[in-house]
Formats: sequence, C-alpha cells, structure tokens
Amino acid sequence: MSKIKVMIADDIEETRNVIKKILSMEKENFEITGEASNGEEVLKLIPEYKPDVVLMDINMPIMNGLEATEKITEAFPSVIVIIMSVQAKSEYLKKAMFCGAKEYIIKPFNYNDLIDTITATYEKQKERAIYSKTYEELGSNGKVISFYSSKGGVGKSVLSINSAITLSKTFKKKTLLLDLDLQYGDISMLANQHNDKTILDIIDDGQLASYSSIRPYLYEHNKKLDILFAPYNPEKAEYISKDAIEKMVSIFKKHYEFIVIDTGINFNDSTLNILDTSDLVLFIANMEMTTLRDTKLGLSVMETLNYDSNKVKVVVNSVTGKYGLSKKDVQDVFAEQLFSMIPEDIKNVRLSVNRGLPLCDNNKNRTLKIVKAIQTMCQEVVRCL
Repeated sequence: MSKIKVMIADDIEETRNVIKKILSMEKENFEITGEASNGEEVLKLIPEYKPDVVLMDINMPIMNGLEATEKITEAFPSVIVIIMSVQAKSEYLKKAMFCGAKEYIIKPFNYNDLIDTITATYEKQKERAIYSKTYEELGSNGKVISFYSSKGGVGKSVLSINSAITLSKTFKKKTLLLDLDLQYGDISMLANQHNDKTILDIIDDGQLASYSSIRPYLYEHNKKLDILFAPYNPEKAEYISKDAIEKMVSIFKKHYEFIVIDTGINFNDSTLNILDTSDLVLFIANMEMTTLRDTKLGLSVMETLNYDSNKVKVVVNSVTGKYGLSKKDVQDVFAEQLFSMIPEDIKNVRLSVNRGLPLCDNNKNRTLKIVKAIQTMCQEVVRCL
C-alpha cells in the first residue's frame, strides 16, 4: 500500500504535535504533507500539498472545520475529510456528515483510534471510488428487484435482507437494500440498527441532489451492501413522495449492480411506481390458503397493469407438508410463475429475527436448507437479470 498523505488542521499546536508524533511512528504507512491552524489555511494548502486525508478540527478561528469541509467537498471531492472534536453528540456527527466528512473521531483519541480510523476510512473511500469509476465507464444501470406480498407475516422482509446479503457476499454484487415499507419497515430491526438514519432524514434535510449527498444516510452492512432504512414512525410515511423515491432509485441505479427493495403490502402510488420500475418482482406467499388466494388475486391485479409474466414471479416461503397443503398443490396453483420455494425453519428464522442477525450473514448457517434455498434463488435472480 502506498503511503497515505495526511494534512492536519487544528488551531492548537499541541494537538498537531501529538498527531504528528503518532503518525511518525507509522512512517511506512503515512506521510504528513502539511498542517494548518484554520479552515481558510487548509483550502489554500490543499492544491500545493495534495493530501489524501485532512484531519479537521471542528472549532477553529477564521473558518471553522465544518465550513472548510463543505468547501473541500465541493472544490476537492477526492480529498477525504475526517472531523476531530471533543463533542461526542450525535448532532455534531450529523452536521459533519452533511458537510461531506467521511468519518468522525472524538478527542482525546489514542494511537489505535487514530491509525485505525484513518486507514479504514481511506481504504473504504478508495474502494468506493473504484466502483464509481467502473460503473461510469460501463454506463451501469443497476437492476431493481422488488419483494412484494399481499399481506404481512409471510417473511417478505426476512427474505429481502437475506437475499441482499447473499447477492453481496456470495455473488460479490454491489447491492443496495432499500426499505420502502414506509409505514411498517422492519429492515432496521432485522439488521439490529434501530437508531440509524432513514429515508425520512434525506427528505427532511433536502439531500436528494446526488449520490454523494445521499451517501451519508446509508448504513454500510458490509463492503458490498448498503442499506437505507424506512422511517421509524408510521405517520411519517406521508412525507415521502413518489417523486422523491423515483429520483432516489434513478440515482442508485448508477451506483449499484442490484437494488433490492422491500415494498409495502398495498397498491398505493409509491408501491405501484416501485413495481413499475422493477426489473423483477418477487411476490412472496406462504402455505396458508388465505395467503395463496390473496397472492392469486394480487397476480391478477399485476396482469391488469400489463406486467410481463417474466417480470412477476412467485416465491413461496416456509414450505412444509405439515398443514394440509403439499408442494405439488402450490406448484399446481402457480405453475410457470413459481420462481422459488423456501423451506420452513421456524426455530432458526425466529432466533435470527429476535437477535437482529440475518441467517445468511453467519457462515455457520451455510448448511441450513433455508440458506441454501435462498442462495439458489439468488443465483437464479443473477442468471435471469
């Protein structure tokens, strides 16, 4: 790895000296290219010293760190800004990310905190830059896969998150999981991220202009999977318009190979728009007669919308022969529209949901029938798209 070029911006000389001392102990990995005592000075020095990373204090005279970060993001988008502050409150972190900072470190920090933060942030941004460049060169147009069901409780969200994980980990596809069950989205709970930013924050903060403005609101689940969560309050769904969703999806399609959408269970304007723009709709059912009936009715609605039969497929979840219906019964009902059958595994699914640990995230689960079935389903998704 080539040396990471670091510029230090802090109005306290003692702090700059501490940072220089720490980085000098890792001379083979870091090069200190310059230092500044205020934001205005940083902006003047960047063209000369060309740093990879700027360690930026928030509170500085003349121009503070947040103002400087915003200007750096506009003028020098390849420069990574890591904010430093004694304030650990969430609003400071939020402000820093809005201004374009890629990470945040709390003072006082120790040797490992500083080294690990700079290294991890640099590597993460470098990888993202490679992906972005590749997609621009290829004119990437990501494929949209929507998971839909006509009623709740059939495992739609569980299949959504585990499919997104499988596409990203097993098939190495750059994937976004988008929770658009705007009233009752469960993805944040399934991922054990109850307090992360949501789609509502993007709308409230007016950050729909570009991928770079939306990026701080995404949760990075793994190196190839990002997640955007639904609002935590059901009544907030009305503030998220169809047009806003459409704009976001069009932006995301330029940056991901696959966009997995967990939809609502209705046919409102937003859901219909999502289904319209999807390359593949996986209609989730289970082996209850009422659900199978509702699924059949839902498929009829989709036929009236002129959806191609190759676009809408049925996935039957929790397949078992215990309750009066057999696999053959289901196959007879849905015939060629049947895409996949996922076996019942109540114990492992319930443990996974309650712990916020998706089944396909744990290598110990790779021999489970349900995990193998999800992998097979995802393999077919990749093949047909």
